[in-house]
Amino acid sequence: MELSKAIELNNQGAKSFLEGKLNEAEKSFKDAFQLDPKNSSLLNNMGLLYHQKKNFETALNYFKKAIKIEDKASYLINEGNTLAMMGKVEEAKQKYLDTTQKHPDSMGAWISLARLSTHQKDYDLAKNYWNKVIAIEARPEYLLEYAKVLILQNQLEDALEILYSVSEKSQNPEIWFQIGRVEHLQKNYGIAEKALKKALAEVPDQLDFRHYLAINYMAMSEIEQALYHLDFLLKLYPDHKQILTEKGVVMFSINQLEMAAQLFEKALKIDPSYQKAQHYSQLIKKQLN
Repeated sequence: MELSKAIELNNQGAKSFLEGKLNEAEKSFKDAFQLDPKNSSLLNNMGLLYHQKKNFETALNYFKKAIKIEDKASYLINEGNTLAMMGKVEEAKQKYLDTTQKHPDSMGAWISLARLSTHQKDYDLAKNYWNKVIAIEARPEYLLEYAKVLILQNQLEDALEILYSVSEKSQNPEIWFQIGRVEHLQKNYGIAEKALKKALAEVPDQLDFRHYLAINYMAMSEIEQALYHLDFLLKLYPDHKQILTEKGVVMFSINQLEMAAQLFEKALKIDPSYQKAQHYSQLIKKQLN
């Protein structure tokens, strides 16, 4: 009877957790723990809860308890993720590697290794791990991530080949955004515009998509279009330092120096260390003087 009640409470806690009701989830999990302290699923869920609450030491403790009872790949990956959030990157990496040894087809472990390697800017290793993932299952989202690593290495033609092939299989707007980025980097501004518009058509309020489209219009010297999209974003994000600075750069380019200076000043109030705004602010001061 107690075990079935513990399972019910665990499920109730998991539901609350997914709904973002963390305090309710914590109460349900604790009540379940009193009834069944050796339920590995419950212990893992408690680890996830405390990880979400940024109580990483407690989360780690629960993941370790879950693993002692049941050595599941997902529990091991969760432990690795918590170690990474604690700044113990090498320990996290070893935990992911241990997971791949015990569970070679664990998609999550290979993905975690790929992302960690990308974060550490070891792009060759990241590509190797993404290839492991793709060998297990060549899903469009994994090919997209592989292409993004290629972009970081400036292997633009290879990235484009993958992105265009994936665009035929997936409706993910980020694929067109990445195509737009690469075409822009190759100075194919007209093609980039079309790709970025396709991405934006799916999610009109997406900051990165519209921001990059504005940058592309700046490169095309279509100032009105660039300003239209920057102003659109500033209505949504009035205190966004990058957007303020980008608009300042546009105003600077058309010799509207006082307006540009105000925009750079506002960006620097938000982040006094923001280098791009500092640079242009100094340029304007010299010109105004």
